[in-house]
Amino acid sequence: MSPPDVAEDERDALRSLCAALGQRYLRRHWVRAVAQPGHLGDLYVGLDELRAELTDAAGEPPIALPSLADVEAGLQAARTRCREAYRSEGVGWLAGTFGLDDVALELLQVLATIQTSTGLLRAATFLWADFARKQPTVGFVLDLVADDAAHRRHLERALAPDWPLRRFRLVEVGQDRRWSPRAPLAERPVLVPDAVCRFLRGGPPIDEAAPAGALGVEVEGPPLDALVLPAGDRLTHLVGALARGESRIPCLLVGPPGSGRRTVTRAHALAAGRVLFRLDLGALPVAAEPFEHAMAAVMRDARLANAVLLVRADALDDPRDARLAIWARLQRMMAPTTVVAATTNGAPGVLATLPELRAASMDVGDSPTRQALYARLLVQHAFEMSAPQVTRLADSYRLQPGDLDRALRDVRTGATASAGLDRRAFDAAVRRTVRTRLADLATPMTTAQRWQDLVVKPEQRETIDEILSHARHRTQVFEDWGFAGKLGPRGRGLACLFSGPPGTGKTMTAALIAKTLELDLYLVDLSRVVDKYVGETEKNLARLFDEASRVPVVLLFDEADSLFATRTDVKSANDRYANLEVNFLLQRMEQFEGVSILTTNRETAIDPAFKRRLRFRLHFDAPDVDERARLWQAMVPTGCHIVPDIDWDALARRFEMNGALIRNSMVRAAFLAAAERVPIDEALIMRAARAELIENGRLGS
Repeated sequence: MSPPDVAEDERDALRSLCAALGQRYLRRHWVRAVAQPGHLGDLYVGLDELRAELTDAAGEPPIALPSLADVEAGLQAARTRCREAYRSEGVGWLAGTFGLDDVALELLQVLATIQTSTGLLRAATFLWADFARKQPTVGFVLDLVADDAAHRRHLERALAPDWPLRRFRLVEVGQDRRWSPRAPLAERPVLVPDAVCRFLRGGPPIDEAAPAGALGVEVEGPPLDALVLPAGDRLTHLVGALARGESRIPCLLVGPPGSGRRTVTRAHALAAGRVLFRLDLGALPVAAEPFEHAMAAVMRDARLANAVLLVRADALDDPRDARLAIWARLQRMMAPTTVVAATTNGAPGVLATLPELRAASMDVGDSPTRQALYARLLVQHAFEMSAPQVTRLADSYRLQPGDLDRALRDVRTGATASAGLDRRAFDAAVRRTVRTRLADLATPMTTAQRWQDLVVKPEQRETIDEILSHARHRTQVFEDWGFAGKLGPRGRGLACLFSGPPGTGKTMTAALIAKTLELDLYLVDLSRVVDKYVGETEKNLARLFDEASRVPVVLLFDEADSLFATRTDVKSANDRYANLEVNFLLQRMEQFEGVSILTTNRETAIDPAFKRRLRFRLHFDAPDVDERARLWQAMVPTGCHIVPDIDWDALARRFEMNGALIRNSMVRAAFLAAAERVPIDEALIMRAARAELIENGRLGS
């Protein structure tokens, strides 16, 4: 259920109660308010107050005030009226939710009523008779509310740090800087946060402590029966029980972006009559004190609003971060209904700090669940497809629900009402999503070259053709013919190692393979993947492989020996962490079902265990004379202004160059010819070739 509004008669009763308490305070402590006989004042400590404190004999006030008996009678009448108003659902819900007894509840209500009433606040300012004080203190509040010594002790306990009022941040007790090193409790200012005051007046309890963009409130979304959930009932049991109030143990939803962590949590919250508070820890302050203030305010407001709190924890997963310990302490102390969302690295830092979290996977991994998801979303977006078509689509694109929904929405925007699913448009939408997700780790590559431009030995070309055949027929062999069961969960990917000297066609071959298979090629930027901080490289690689597995792509690890190096004997902590990275890579490469190509100039530097897990290993030798002659000719484009009698064999014999240098030489010769306004001839080519060799530290003969 949602927290009920506080009735108007409660507010009227509270104003009457505060007025009666003020009258009693004035009657009890008139010496603080009398500046001279017959007059009231609030500027200083008067002589009558001083005499009363020193002699314990205040006497009778020199001005007309109601008798103490009349004041007490009025106060009891006001309290009776408040108790009758407290029978409403609103106050009962508040007291039951936070465990407030009658004393704490009255204290909270009185403080909030004074703060939100200009007249009462001005009256209170007069009563505490200190023009330098701008807000109530603990001492003033105790003098105002306490009936006797026992009641005062109860009020003092209610304001203790471990009692509900302060533990749940319903009341905050600050410091008075005029005291050093710290003010005594009686002189410390006391405040009811604005969010609590708004709630007590029937408004939304949202504090401004959380920075803009850190907190979102969601009150509507798809219902539970419209969702396709991962197989198994653990997810539904954990989140559902938490949302319904049957469990107070927070849970951890592990899944990649777009897997539906927020959608599922929100659906369970709405089904239980609650709302969703969505908090991004990465948007909270970095410094410990403001972080704690903001985090505590959000947790308090979530409980006030009877909300389920979804915490995005990816930005805070280093167990050494002091903010994690603060979060864990507040979670245990304030006990909001919390669901933690983390990506597929499993949030080890969060789990280490909050081991009580119960984890459930959100990844739509198995084929039947994925097919059901695709079928449901295709219907929602008004696309008609047969069951076999849905199966093929789900097997081709392993998208998470959010990514699939976004792609279908994009396609539907540009399609007519009765049009079927345009696979090209869908493919383009999916690729845009993957390209965005991989942008900070890998760079998309394209090539205008053709297979005719690649010069390799026949046996090398046979291996390349086999790689292409493997990629084209993997579904038939693994799924239809059942070979997947022989390989287990690993070893179904297509991992290739291209080794050989620089400029021999390794990268070009990878680009042509991707082009032929009509797959996007991503060059992995190792400078952005490898991180000096422990564990960060694994996180980056996990994200890289996770995103690459959503849609068929080719990953190209250029100069892979720097990343897939041979594991070493452990002689230091650095060796241990380096080996952990290699082990992690071995595991992810085995699990990755896409196409991955590693290139290296130093095959001996690659971990032997890695080589055993590679499907194909192709070595590119430096080209011989015949291959160099073919490379020279292959670099001449159609329509090029070139003389016909060039001796390509002579060039091949004269210059021992790899394919990259031959390409650069031909392009250089073309620019020389254009500048001199002559066709490309053998002399210009030789001149360009010599320049290339000199620039690369090699002199031609």
